[in-house]
Amino acid sequence: LDFYGGHAVISIGHSHPEYVRAISQQVEKIGFYSNSVLNRLQSEVAERLGEASGYSDYRLFLCNSGAEANENALKLASFHTNKKRAVAFSGAFHGRTSGAVAVTDNPAIQSPFNGKHEVIFVPLNDIDAVARQLEKGDVAAVIIEGIQGVAGILVPQDEFLIQLERLCKKYGAVFILDEIQSGYGRTGKFFAHQHAGIRPDIITTAKGMGNGFPIG
Repeated sequence: LDFYGGHAVISIGHSHPEYVRAISQQVEKIGFYSNSVLNRLQSEVAERLGEASGYSDYRLFLCNSGAEANENALKLASFHTNKKRAVAFSGAFHGRTSGAVAVTDNPAIQSPFNGKHEVIFVPLNDIDAVARQLEKGDVAAVIIEGIQGVAGILVPQDEFLIQLERLCKKYGAVFILDEIQSGYGRTGKFFAHQHAGIRPDIITTAKGMGNGFPIG
């Protein structure tokens, strides 16, 4: 028995018949193609994901993993704002690739190479600490998990998320919600942040999205 769900990856069970059928049928036709070329499957995924999540008016970028999704989210935020500093939270885990690990609060998995990123960690649910950073005017993005998984299932307070969204809008920082572990209906809503009634600028997801198949 797998009570761990493959590190929050397995959403419908190992070797679920529908999963096996869908993957088998697709690889018989085409297993991979560059995302620089639009195809029917991408449009279908975007439409169905929008319907399921309640976000019909959005843009989808497909990649290979949650870490890659967070990398691209941070990069988009930096391009959009022309700034390079990020705010993340104590206990955060956003991945192990260069940018994603820089906003991960775990020095044990950060190398000297990752030190080039400008990231400040503040306590979860401390809105005053966030405000002090955003007031400086040089923050490209604030990134937060819908629920902190690795840190021990720590849930951001609804009021904190509401105020966080407000501050990001006020100071022009991109609000990134990492729903890689907490998304896909695991909390009673499609995304955990929807309990607070907020709408972030960027949502990243993976894990439960593919049930083990690499996607983000």
